[in-house]
Amino acid sequence: MADLKVYDVFDMSPLSDYMRQEGELRTLMRGEHFCNIGVCAQNMGLVKSGAFAFMRPDYKGNNQTCSLAFAGEIIGAYVSTVLGRSSELDVVALCRSEVYVIPVDAVINYMDRELKPGYRTDFTHAVAYGLMMRAISSRCDSVEARYRELLTRVPDLNKHMSNAAIASYLGISREAFARMRARMRN
Repeated sequence: MADLKVYDVFDMSPLSDYMRQEGELRTLMRGEHFCNIGVCAQNMGLVKSGAFAFMRPDYKGNNQTCSLAFAGEIIGAYVSTVLGRSSELDVVALCRSEVYVIPVDAVINYMDRELKPGYRTDFTHAVAYGLMMRAISSRCDSVEARYRELLTRVPDLNKHMSNAAIASYLGISREAFARMRARMRN
């Protein structure tokens, strides 16, 4: 759900505040899973610190980083869970990370009972919009532009992610990523 650029089209602050106040703060170490492919996710989370990757194996069995989440962003498999389906992605901590964890059912109840009518529908639309924008960016923006956007969003990116993970997110090889960084420094 993160890396979706929904914050400019949807006010996430009531949901983020709720998750921060009511969620259980957990620490996940590098490589620990928050959600697993093939399992219906029971929880959502608000990242307090660290970083998470939304990953899926490609046709060769190599994990590909499809989306990222950093501090202040929501993680989970919300859409799959609401549809009663298992997650299509693993959500994995990229480094030692802290996350406020709360059951999906509690989040849905909060949205339906405590927030303005239609908030949950608007949230779902914002997630869909974010996914669409992520797909458009990955097809239409240059790798350099996407990397610059990522650095703007997370200036200390290398504290959270390895170069291999960044390259995977950008959809290029580690070697191509190294060449691109060298070009960008010159």
